[in-house]
Amino acid sequence: MTKTILLFLKHPLTLIGIITAVLFQVFFSTIWITGYDHVTDRVNKLPVAIVNEDGSASKPIADGIAASLTFETRYPMTLTAAKEALENRKVRMIVVIPKGFSGSLADSAAHPSITYYINASNPSMVSTAMGTAAGKITASLNGHVNETMMDSLVKSLSLPEQQAGILKNSITGRISSNVVTLHPVDNFAKLMVPLMFVTASFTGAMMLAMNLAKASTLLEGKSGKWQRLAARFVITGVTAALVSLTGAGMTYGLGISAERGFLALWAFEFVVILACMFVAQMSLFLLGDIGAWVNIALLSIQMLSSGATIPRDVLSPFYSAVGTVFPAYYAVDGIMNLVIGGPGLGRDFTGLVLIGGAAAALCILLTGLRRDRAAAPQPSPSAESTASIS
Repeated sequence: MTKTILLFLKHPLTLIGIITAVLFQVFFSTIWITGYDHVTDRVNKLPVAIVNEDGSASKPIADGIAASLTFETRYPMTLTAAKEALENRKVRMIVVIPKGFSGSLADSAAHPSITYYINASNPSMVSTAMGTAAGKITASLNGHVNETMMDSLVKSLSLPEQQAGILKNSITGRISSNVVTLHPVDNFAKLMVPLMFVTASFTGAMMLAMNLAKASTLLEGKSGKWQRLAARFVITGVTAALVSLTGAGMTYGLGISAERGFLALWAFEFVVILACMFVAQMSLFLLGDIGAWVNIALLSIQMLSSGATIPRDVLSPFYSAVGTVFPAYYAVDGIMNLVIGGPGLGRDFTGLVLIGGAAAALCILLTGLRRDRAAAPQPSPSAESTASIS
């Protein structure tokens, strides 16, 4: 038994397996802990738009809300511009002071409300944080937390002192929240689909890249470098089509559908997987076998920076910037748009094509710069006969 263990340990594949297992821990621990470090302290980076449709009468209220929010505010904004920004995830919530809001405050029989727009096609952290913020804003208004804001409102309405006092005392508890949810999620599994696609796509791409590299090395003496590269690209394309069909089919089969239909999901998933496969192979073309270990780090970085688990707004500037050069960044946005709802896929499709194209181009360039190892010469028939006579 001991002899067998020593034989295993002396074999390079065993050592590579052990090192790989250790590097998974090293890369994921380093990247994820540094990436998620103090994320909750950066929740104030989430942008919130404030829209005042009530004009100058409610300007003190809008100003007070903007000053009291701990988030980055976009104020003033029109409702049309704010809704477009919310749809494109440029802002995370819209606070709307509706027309006639100040007048309804002065009317004791009225029921004034603040409208909040929240886009559920986001990481769950966003919806939770924005829902909590909406409740706090309404509670703040009802509790007269900002007395100066109320005094300014009374002055803007030019009310007599007695009526102003009645107004102040009657506001408490009357203001309600009207939360409008864009792309409501009826199944939590939908929020996990983007992360699932990204993880499965790049992990599968890593495995394919390693095995194609090994097969290419074994075939070096039997086929030229350009023929092997062309064969790898063809196999990659066919595999991407098969894998994306499997992924889209499994998603539909398990009850998750796409707003734009099955073919759109399949086509987008095909582009995602193809880009992942070219990026994974690029690492091996650049660094040889060590590229497989680099791909472990790339997997970890992409899972963190993709925006599938937490919004990119709260990431550190480094991880936020690095994420834009890898497929997962665009894959998550596009799949969220397809499965949950959102804008078109043009930007994400373009980003994936550019990344995949650049990786494929680099593979071609490196192939051109390298020389094939000379194939072992085959003995001629005359040489074999001479050897047998001797």
